[in-house]
Amino acid sequence: MLTRTVKQILTRCRDQRGTIMISFAVLLPILMVLIALGVNSVKMFIAKAKLTDVVAEVGLIVSAHSSVNNKGQYPPELKNLVTRYVKNFFPEASKMPEVVVDFSQVATDKTSNAEYMTYHPSIKVELPFPFYHATLSEGAKNFTISATPLTVKKQVSRPVDVVFVMDFSTSQQGPRMRILKEVFRELTDYILASNPESKIGMIPFSSGVAVKYPETNQRGGPKAGCSVLFVPKKDWAIDYAFWGDKFVDKKYTKLTDQSYYIDEYRRKYYLNRVGKSRPALTVDALNKQWCRKNDVWGTKVGQTQYSCFDPRFKILDLDGSRVAKDDIYTKRAQRTIEQQYAMAFKVRERQRSTYTIEHDDAIDYEATLNQMFGEQAIITFPMLWDDRDNYRYRVYNQMCHNVGWWGKFGDLTGARLYSWLIELTNNANQLHQFQNMEPQGWTATTSGLVRSVPVMMKGTNPRKIFVIMSDGEDSKAPGIVTDRYLKKYNLCEKIRSGILERSKDHTERVDIYYVSTTNSDKRVNYWKDFCTGEGNAAKAVNRQAIVSLIKGYLSDEIGNFSQ
Repeated sequence: MLTRTVKQILTRCRDQRGTIMISFAVLLPILMVLIALGVNSVKMFIAKAKLTDVVAEVGLIVSAHSSVNNKGQYPPELKNLVTRYVKNFFPEASKMPEVVVDFSQVATDKTSNAEYMTYHPSIKVELPFPFYHATLSEGAKNFTISATPLTVKKQVSRPVDVVFVMDFSTSQQGPRMRILKEVFRELTDYILASNPESKIGMIPFSSGVAVKYPETNQRGGPKAGCSVLFVPKKDWAIDYAFWGDKFVDKKYTKLTDQSYYIDEYRRKYYLNRVGKSRPALTVDALNKQWCRKNDVWGTKVGQTQYSCFDPRFKILDLDGSRVAKDDIYTKRAQRTIEQQYAMAFKVRERQRSTYTIEHDDAIDYEATLNQMFGEQAIITFPMLWDDRDNYRYRVYNQMCHNVGWWGKFGDLTGARLYSWLIELTNNANQLHQFQNMEPQGWTATTSGLVRSVPVMMKGTNPRKIFVIMSDGEDSKAPGIVTDRYLKKYNLCEKIRSGILERSKDHTERVDIYYVSTTNSDKRVNYWKDFCTGEGNAAKAVNRQAIVSLIKGYLSDEIGNFSQ
């Protein structure tokens, strides 16, 4: 059919004596010009479309390789990278592409707690025409295309300070603690990945907060302590750090008797614990290193034959002389014993029934609320490495069981604390030490929360977040304290407003969240009503639920890169 039609056309051309052929001869150059123009136009259109995609990719490359924190610096190696990247898409380019990226100023979005900047990449590429003729291109062998400027927005979270106030009571042992460890590691990685300048702290509380002293114990292992924050009422205002490792008994009323039996039990501790830690010391070696031989001894003179103490740390005595801080026979120590012995016994006895020195009768709530933003009201006392409940050496033996004890995790040489407070840090290795911690003890939630405030005050980031995680009710006496703080003294609001007023780093927002690791609606509603407010308290019983819940809480504060 097609062949027959073509033959008919050719026949007509012959019949008309070449008229049509002449027309074709005239039109052919025009057709070729039109075809050339069409091909060149298509080439330019395709190249333009491709460049539009490339400029978007360049924007993302520059965004990914630059930092908002560094104000969008555009180093030469990055410029060379994106130039070569563009050239790969246009290998026929007659010269290297021109790539320019303009950076905006860094701006702050306080609503989302984010900093952001915009990138405006533009590209010019010179390409040869597929069909060149001077008439077609006015003498130009190449054409230049440029991408329409576009905007790429890069947003990163501003750094935050997050303090986890973690229930480390005995009820958290087993599966609950495994879940908390997984949760803490994931959240720690998430927060620091969002902004490496964010800081995280961890407050492990039972009745009191376990701490690790900066110095070692007598045999080189860690020195354990228990820490709380409160201002004692007058009748309970003793030197807790001094009395935390001193034996007391109400039957001793004379200073010589009091001093003698403090000295005697310290001597026994050095013989049975310090000397027997690995490698064991002979009695002669112990006496030489840690004890002083007295010329006279006995109850009448108030001292044993060998008075043992740690001589490494010095203070000024009342007369200005430099003495060992741990020596009970300095003028300062003797005055403390004389003035406070009876009160110290009362404190020890009360904590055996309340499980804490921080009970309702002892706390001056108003003074504590005013002083909790600094360190002056922090009370930290040593927890000697001995049997957990031995009140002869661990005077406040009901407190801070989560520091560990003799024989559970080694002697003084190889001692390993169950848990300890971690100050605000962005050191992931230090935070991951949480994976080696274990819970033990009673529960006093507001003890942990109040103790966390001076930790948070050391942070310098604009937003501060407290995350309280607990599995249930406080122990009886600590529960009374929590009720007083939350219901009568409005503790959480005092924390929020106090940090905003006192912070030197222009804190913009303080949030407190409560997460119940059990299905306790009662506990969640309690914290919602008296502390966190609506939406900031919830229950979560499995790992993923807890992670999702806390990430949801942090969503306003913790973000990721977005373009």
